[in-house]
Amino acid sequence: MQTLYALRQANQSTKQLAVDGINDQFQPDLNSMLPQNRRQLEGYRKLAALLFDEAVRTNEPAQDQEVPKSVIDAVNDAVTYYQNRYRKDQQFLSGRLIEAVKDIYSDYLRVLQLLVEFGHMSRLDRERRFPDPDETPFVYASDLSQNRIIEALTAHQPLQVENTRRGISWTEDLTFVRKTYREVLKTDETFIAYCAARQHTPDEDQQLVQHLLRQLIFKHDTVRDHLAEIDLAWTENSEVVRGMAIRTLKSVQGPQGLTLEQLTEDWEEDERFLNELYQNALTRDAEVEKLLGEQLNNWELDRVAILDLIILKLAVCEMLTFPNIPTKVTINEYIDMAKAYSTPKSGTFVNGILDNLATRLTTEGKLRKSGRGLLDNK
Repeated sequence: MQTLYALRQANQSTKQLAVDGINDQFQPDLNSMLPQNRRQLEGYRKLAALLFDEAVRTNEPAQDQEVPKSVIDAVNDAVTYYQNRYRKDQQFLSGRLIEAVKDIYSDYLRVLQLLVEFGHMSRLDRERRFPDPDETPFVYASDLSQNRIIEALTAHQPLQVENTRRGISWTEDLTFVRKTYREVLKTDETFIAYCAARQHTPDEDQQLVQHLLRQLIFKHDTVRDHLAEIDLAWTENSEVVRGMAIRTLKSVQGPQGLTLEQLTEDWEEDERFLNELYQNALTRDAEVEKLLGEQLNNWELDRVAILDLIILKLAVCEMLTFPNIPTKVTINEYIDMAKAYSTPKSGTFVNGILDNLATRLTTEGKLRKSGRGLLDNK
C-alpha cells in the first residue's frame, strides 16, 4: 500500500515536470529580435497539454497531421520523459518494497542490541571510581550486565552474526546510549530498585528486562524518537518489532534457551508474494479499476479517498491473482488496513465494496479459488 502510494505521488510529480517542460517550450523568447505571437504560443501550449494527457492515458504517442510538428514533438518528448521516469520509479520502489520489509528485522535486532549496550553501560557506570559530583548518587548492589537475560543476549552468537551481516551497531551512536542510560534508565524507579538489590531470581531478571523493553524503549519519547530517526517506518514497524522482541526475551527461560525470531516462516515465499502482488497491481490496474468503477455505479473513482482506492485495488488484485488465498481472508486483511491507515469510515466502505464485488465476480465465474483458497468462502 505504501509503495503504491509513493509511486502515485512520484507519478504525479513526474507528470507535472513533463507538463512544465512543455510549457517552457511555448514561452515567448525574450531574447529574440523577432515579434512573438503570444496568443499562438498559448494556444500551442494548451493543445500540447491536452495531447500529452491523451497520450499518457492511451499509452500511445501523439500523432495528428493537422497539429503543428513543433507541438507533436514537444508532446512526444514529454511522454518519453514521463514514461522513462515512471519505469525507473517502478523499479526503484519495487526494490525498496523488499528492503522496507527487511528493515523490520533490522529494527528488531537493533532493539535487542540496545539492551546489550545498556548492560555494558551499566557495568561501566558501576565500576567508575570517580562518579560525577553533579549526578544524583546511584546505589549499585548489582548491575544490568549481571541480568540473566542480558547475559544471554550478550553471549548469543547468532545475534552477533546477524548484527554483523546487517551492519547493526550502536558504536557510532554511543552518545545516545550514554545519554539514554543516564537520563532514562537511571531515573526509572523499577530499574533503581533492581540495581539496589544484590540477588535476583530468573523471573525478576525477566520482569526487569521486559519492563525496559515495554515501558522505556517502546514508550519513552527519547528512545522512540531516536529509533524513528534511524528508520522512518518505525511507527508502522514498532508493533511487529515489539512482539518479536518480547518473545525473544521470554525464550531465554524456555526449554531451548534464547532463540531469535524469524521475520516470517517462509521468507522466500513471502517475498515472491510481495513482488507478484506489486507487479500485478501495476499491470492489472486498468482491469481492476474498471471492475471497481462498475461496482461503484455512479460514484466517480476520483471521489474515493486515495488510500481507500489503493486498498481496494490491492484487495481486488489479490483476489484475482492468488487462487489459494480465501476471499474472506483477503477482505478481512484489507478492512483492517483501511481502519488502520485511512479514514474512520473506510473500514465499512471497503467492506461493502469488496464483499459485493466478490459475490458478483464469483457468480460471473471470474473469481476462481483452489486448494486453501476454497476455505471460508461461504
